[in-house]
Amino acid sequence: MAAPTIPVFVDSSEGNFKDTIDIGVYVIYPVPVALVVFPAATVVIILAQQLEAIRGIHEHLLGVAVQEELTALRNIVDIVEPENASLRATIRTMKTIETITHNHERLARIEIERQLASVQESHRQDREDLEKLKEFVTSQLGHRS
Repeated sequence: MAAPTIPVFVDSSEGNFKDTIDIGVYVIYPVPVALVVFPAATVVIILAQQLEAIRGIHEHLLGVAVQEELTALRNIVDIVEPENASLRATIRTMKTIETITHNHERLARIEIERQLASVQESHRQDREDLEKLKEFVTSQLGHRS
C-alpha cells in the first residue's frame, strides 16, 4: 500500500513555503485515508514553540548548581565514611568482647560445676567416714561393757 502524500501550503515572512511535504504513513490495518492539509504556518509555530521550550529547559539546566551539589555530597560522604568505619570497628570490638565474655562464662560455669562435683564427692566421703566412725565407736563401746 502506498503512503499518502499530505500537501502543506503556507506563506511565511522567512520565505515562501508553497512546496509540498511528503509524510510517509505505515498502515497496520485498513483505515480510510483522508487528505489532511497542515498549514505550514501551524507547523512553523509549533516548531518555534518547541524550540523555545527546549531553550528554556536548557537555560534552567545551566542555572542548576550541579557541581556545588556534587561537591557538597562528596564532603558528606567524606565525613560519613570514617564514621561508618569507626562504627564497624566498634561493632567488631563488641563482638570480640561478647565472644571472650561468653568463653569466660562457659569456662567459669565448667569450673563451678567441677568444684560442686568435688564438694559433693567430699561430702559423700565425709558421710561414709562418719558412718564408719559411728560403727567403730559403737563396736568399741560394745566390747568394753
